Amino acid sequence: MAEQKESSVLFNLRELMNLEEERIRAEEEDKRRREEEARRRREEEERRRREEEERRRREEEERLAAIERQKREEEERRRREREEAELRVRLEAEARARAAEQERLLAHEREMAALRAREKKGLHPGVIGGIVAGVLAIGAGVWFGVVKPAIERREAEAAAARARAAEIARQQQEAEARAAAAQRAAAEAAERARQLEAARLAAEQSRASSALAGEAAASPTGMRRRPGASAMATSAGTRMGSSSDPLDPLAGIDE
Repeated sequence: MAEQKESSVLFNLRELMNLEEERIRAEEEDKRRREEEARRRREEEERRRREEEERRRREEEERLAAIERQKREEEERRRREREEAELRVRLEAEARARAAEQERLLAHEREMAALRAREKKGLHPGVIGGIVAGVLAIGAGVWFGVVKPAIERREAEAAAARARAAEIARQQQEAEARAAAAQRAAAEAAERARQLEAARLAAEQSRASSALAGEAAASPTGMRRRPGASAMATSAGTRMGSSSDPLDPLAGIDE
């Protein structure tokens, strides 16, 4: 009878020790799971913070680049306008100078013709008119054949310079637009990579949680006691009768 009682006590003690070990293991696994989740949350927050800082940095760089581009374009426009105004003023001054010189030459020729006519009073007035007309024709030929083509050539050169400057500005704008598009594409690729990484981490976390749940479900007892363990412990405590705690592993040993 004493041996049966001792065997029952040892059995109950082993059951209680097994339950305690399982509880400790479950608490440790839950603690590790919470620590892992906290670590992943910290890493995710740190990654989001770095990405937000990188996004703000790119936006600031793009804003400064846009301001600098607008500033360069404005300076280029002002430079072109200034050069065109200077060229226009120079061409107009040259045209006025040539016209004045031509007028002076014509006036001189008229005076010389009049002088020669006075010296040769025997000449017919028609001859004098012919001489004057010839001088005027020569002056007109000089104007239309030399002066005016030169002015038109200068104006054509100025127009060509303006067209080249406009083409250079257009090419520069296209290059800057391509660079901005490349930056946007890189930012979108980084955002897609971040989303994929977040999805991967979420999937890993879900798999880890499922694995922990499966391990807990596959455990022989889990967090639950074996059927009849509580009743056996209570019965043993009642038989020994010396301890008020039915879960005390040392209950009844002193007897």
